[in-house]
Amino acid sequence: MAVDNYFQKNQGGIGENIQEFARLHPEKIAIYYEDQVITYKEFTHHVSMYQHSLRQKADSKKRQKVALLISNEPAFLEVYFAIIMLGWTVIPFDPKWTTMEANYIKDMSEPTLIITNKTFAQMAAYNFSEVYYLDDINVDAFSNPEVSVITSDESFYLGFTSGSTGLPKGFIRNQQSWLYSFRAGEAVFHYSSEDVIMAPGPLNHSLSLFGATHALHIGASFCLTPNFSATKVFEWVDAGVVTVMYGVPTMLHSLSVLRKQCTKPITFLSSGAKLDQAVNQAVQAVFPNAMIYEYFGASELSYVTYATDSLNERYPDSVGIPFPSVKITIRDQYGKELPSNQIGDIYIESDFIFSGYVQNELATKETLTKYGAFIGDVGYLNEVGALTVIGRKNHMIITGGQNVYPEEVEKVIKMVDAVKDVIILGVDDVHWGERIVAFIAWKDSNNPNMEQVKAHCKEYLSIYKRPRKYVSVAKFPYTHTGKIARQDIKANIKRWME
Repeated sequence: MAVDNYFQKNQGGIGENIQEFARLHPEKIAIYYEDQVITYKEFTHHVSMYQHSLRQKADSKKRQKVALLISNEPAFLEVYFAIIMLGWTVIPFDPKWTTMEANYIKDMSEPTLIITNKTFAQMAAYNFSEVYYLDDINVDAFSNPEVSVITSDESFYLGFTSGSTGLPKGFIRNQQSWLYSFRAGEAVFHYSSEDVIMAPGPLNHSLSLFGATHALHIGASFCLTPNFSATKVFEWVDAGVVTVMYGVPTMLHSLSVLRKQCTKPITFLSSGAKLDQAVNQAVQAVFPNAMIYEYFGASELSYVTYATDSLNERYPDSVGIPFPSVKITIRDQYGKELPSNQIGDIYIESDFIFSGYVQNELATKETLTKYGAFIGDVGYLNEVGALTVIGRKNHMIITGGQNVYPEEVEKVIKMVDAVKDVIILGVDDVHWGERIVAFIAWKDSNNPNMEQVKAHCKEYLSIYKRPRKYVSVAKFPYTHTGKIARQDIKANIKRWME
């Protein structure tokens, strides 16, 4: 939903210039990965080879939906670019999903081709029949055809975020929404093709995938890591290699407690939750020449607002001011726009917004409204247009940059016979942003079975959804409708934690 003409429509597609980068700068490093480097010449060659293989495997005359079951390694990005530059849709799978989650997502997304490798197969708890193994392809055995770039206004990326029912909810992205976002990021964060960008989270999550895609699209270098390690990140920055890092507050907290100092310049882009001011200061002590930006957004929204240290000093509770071409309005339950400093529902208008949810017309209609996109956040705009987010209507918890819905965790714990009732809350935590805590009332208070609850959670919940603390309670306060008084407990959380 365009709100002004700040950005002209992009005519090309993601990755359209990669072959030109390879021609002009063949030895420039596209990807750093542990002790390995991949030049733009090599990267382009691998992309073209995978495109050749994909065309042989699928009907190249039709747009394909390809499930990508590969972990954080260069092959992920090579196959990913091969897919989207064919004008097809990529569906990244998470090795941490349970078998139930993976099967649900496969059935919902309906991929026409499933690509994996043996490394992913060893990591994941699930597997599918009729998969295409990358291990069987020798990319160096082919000749060197041209890279195909087929632009499309249809979907290129089908990602998943936690849904209110507990099952993942699929969101659809077209290329233009990310291309507009790229240009906004460059305008605000001031990075370019001269930078080395790192996003040390899983590539099956939109935050890291966005950072990697943007880096390679503009001809920058991307530093890929198999997982997050604060020590490794420090080493890359201290070596003068990495100049920009996307991360979540949990990562910055891990960096902040290192007993080291690095004087190299580095730009940190923090998202997923509000960065604690003490963590911000501790990071600056470790990296005294760091520039820290915080930005607020979502998988469905991309960039919404950003904040520098100076803005955080003036408005410490704010998540910042809107990105270029983003318009924010605060509205009451009837859709009436509210004035400054009045709390209401947060609506977003921009060219960065997603296309809709997969096989969920109702959720799409509820989110993409005539006022803009609304994903359940509540807050207010102050007199200078800085946004403060008060909370979420649906009680969603953000822990370590991951979205968790309490209802899903509560449902799993209630399956344990000894449990009478349970409530899941997010408790403020310097490291995780919010720590998941389970408050449990037992049918027989003399015979609690906490170990069974923990084992049940381990079996049915992805690791980031499992409570980090379990608290037994004698009884809960209830509302007049018979529901646990969630807000009463949250307002007195310290007493309930005792």
